[in-house]
Amino acid sequence: MDGELDQAVAFSSFEGLRVVTLRGEWDVANRDRLRSALQELGDSGDVIVDLRQASFFDSTALAELIALYKRLVGAGRRLETLVGESNMRRLLELTSLDSLLGVTPERSQYLTQRLPNPTWPE
Repeated sequence: MDGELDQAVAFSSFEGLRVVTLRGEWDVANRDRLRSALQELGDSGDVIVDLRQASFFDSTALAELIALYKRLVGAGRRLETLVGESNMRRLLELTSLDSLLGVTPERSQYLTQRLPNPTWPE
């Protein structure tokens, strides 16, 4: 599939956490869409960003994820980033953000087994 056509954002909740699932490629061309989606989450609760279906993140998209992290931490909240075995794992490792944004292997396994499949907008 074409990255832009495959790109989508899905919102859900899980065990009292807000979940945003990103699919497809995220880069400077759609930074505003990503920013809006992440701002929609607000800062009144803990958040999981599920990147297992994201195929690409450039530095501008990564900056939006970091901005979300800062906003949540500033409000006393937590951000967890679930990457599974996607190529997003390597991105977080290369940028040394895996320890800041990632989850433990045990938590990743728990979330992978229990998070419901996202409902994608049409």
